[in-house]
Amino acid sequence: MQTRTACVVTGAEPAKVGSIGGTDGIVIQENRHGSLVTGRPGDRVIDYAIELGGPVYDVMYSAKTGWFSVTVFRGMDRPTRWDNRPDQEAGYPRIPDVLGATTPGAILVALDIPPAAIGYAEA
Repeated sequence: MQTRTACVVTGAEPAKVGSIGGTDGIVIQENRHGSLVTGRPGDRVIDYAIELGGPVYDVMYSAKTGWFSVTVFRGMDRPTRWDNRPDQEAGYPRIPDVLGATTPGAILVALDIPPAAIGYAEA
């Protein structure tokens, strides 16, 4: 199974998110923070942050390796990342939590992302 992604675009309604870069290959729906984007948003995540201001939470999960990360984009600011591999380079400056949550399951709840959206299951 490949790595799956979802992103939360804070403060933006689905129609506004859909107007940024098209909707091919993604599903946009409302969530309590704004919009949840599932599928393969790719570089659109960066476009969402620049055009809509963010924050945009880009969640990635690999069922094969157990890797789980959240990259946080805020406009043009340098992204930050929460990563469940504490002894490895995260690629961006690390953050200790996402909206106060410090485990993958709690992060999904905090971001209002159904675990099935990324194929996540507690071990």
